Amino acid sequence: MSITIRTARAGDGSILHAMIRELAIHHGYEKDFVAQPEDYEVFLADPNAMNGALVAEWNGEAAGCATWQRSYQTFLGRETMYLEDISVLPAFRRKGVATALLKAVARLAVARKAAAVSWIMMGWNTEARRIYEANGASIEDGTCYCKLSGEALERLAS
Repeated sequence: MSITIRTARAGDGSILHAMIRELAIHHGYEKDFVAQPEDYEVFLADPNAMNGALVAEWNGEAAGCATWQRSYQTFLGRETMYLEDISVLPAFRRKGVATALLKAVARLAVARKAAAVSWIMMGWNTEARRIYEANGASIEDGTCYCKLSGEALERLAS
């Protein structure tokens, strides 16, 4: 069986939508998933986008994706990449798809001369932890994910 990784392109919005919806369900965030395929098409068609996506195919069938965005780490004084999501459809898990996507993101970061790739991992996700650590990632203790959205965001902005 073969895994190929390609850059997501205009027309892949429905693929990204299906992959990321599956991730939201897997993580228990289905009620928060409001994106539509057209939302992904907007950034895929934008030549100046600060983000990107990769699609993994298993024998030509969409199996997973990775989405990332440009970031900047002030402690490093350099641009980095923030890995927003790696998602693999259930039928393709445990076949090396997530590792292939992670490696492709690393190659992209090196080609862009990014100082690092960073991301947030769900603490309960032992399979993801195993993959990340097996590929050399360090996982920090005590880092918390913070978010402002909805009414709280509007209130703070006013």
